[in-house]
Amino acid sequence: GPKVYLRPKESVLIPLKYQSFLCDHALAFQGPSFLPPGKGSQFGPATEVSALSKPPTLFQQVTFKAEDSELMAVLRVNVEPTPHVVDQTFRLYHPELCFLKKAIRLPPWHDPPGRPGHLKAERLDATTGVSVRCSDPNIVCQTRTLVPGEPRDIYLKVPGSPSPNIKMFFVMVFTDKWMAAPSQIWQFYVHFLERVDVSCVAGQKSRQSLVLRGKQAVRKVRCYSSHPQEIKVDPEGVFVLPPAAVQEVHMKVQPWRAGSRFFYLNAVDVEHRRLINSWLVCLNIYRPVLSKTFEVHVPVSGERGCSKKISYTNPYTSRRTFLLRSDHPDLLQFKEDRFQIGGGESYSIGLRFAPSRSSGSVDILVYVNSLEEKTEETFSVKVNYT
Repeated sequence: GPKVYLRPKESVLIPLKYQSFLCDHALAFQGPSFLPPGKGSQFGPATEVSALSKPPTLFQQVTFKAEDSELMAVLRVNVEPTPHVVDQTFRLYHPELCFLKKAIRLPPWHDPPGRPGHLKAERLDATTGVSVRCSDPNIVCQTRTLVPGEPRDIYLKVPGSPSPNIKMFFVMVFTDKWMAAPSQIWQFYVHFLERVDVSCVAGQKSRQSLVLRGKQAVRKVRCYSSHPQEIKVDPEGVFVLPPAAVQEVHMKVQPWRAGSRFFYLNAVDVEHRRLINSWLVCLNIYRPVLSKTFEVHVPVSGERGCSKKISYTNPYTSRRTFLLRSDHPDLLQFKEDRFQIGGGESYSIGLRFAPSRSSGSVDILVYVNSLEEKTEETFSVKVNYT
């Protein structure tokens, strides 16, 4: 350790430095601060569950010895951890039991600590010594030295957990070689979800069955989706999940745009407001086959927009009911969302285009679906705002 030479009756100030990269990774309880009484909870009616409880005080001991190892003084240091300032918060979603590999580019923030005053406006680049530390020792966190002028990335490798676990940790970025004070502190929440792959066609309704397994107690469960307009769940409301039982949840997906998208579906205990299970729905959406293509010119800054009619013929020999859908409901409205025609008869679909204040063109898809939301025909309407 360090040595200090003292003359008789001389006093000196001894600086102390305490630094720890470990922290409490426990997450807050899901639900209100006070649990309702009489709900079968292990907490009493007046028991408060707070995630902002004060961390325990740490006691450290510092000893001062002479050259002959004679004990001169013993100093007890009480370290009270205080919450730190979080510069950025990241919330990531990943399939369960899989390693999460993520590269995050460092932002060009200014005024790194410990730099001279005339260099405060200098950008943080590869010439600056950057070190990173993670609060969880089980997570691989590192950065690489690059050539000057190239952006710097922080690489993370997080071990997976079963659904619906949430892993929380902190990443500290240092720009001084002594790692005395972090320049930035990032907080990460990694949600591990059960992955469900669905392939479907835009405009059509696809069905997928999910399995929800009961625990040791009876639960009242309800499912919530991240996109309620495109994902419907059956049962829709609250249902009872018996202990050690298997409940089949039917998911109905009806996306409106082609491409790859990610939705989230959560099963929640409505009484205790606890998360039971989560699904990561990975959609591979294909573009439908177009039957006809139309082009419409709409004046810019018009008050009434524009109207157009499209003829549709019933391909069946019996009387059928059809539904009209659009991937841009904010720009296109139908005169009637539902119509019924006989076998082989024709019907004029009334379209009403909303006005716009800017010029340009938009491609709008019009779906003619059956009552089972199966697409019979798809029309493409190119709207030119001039």
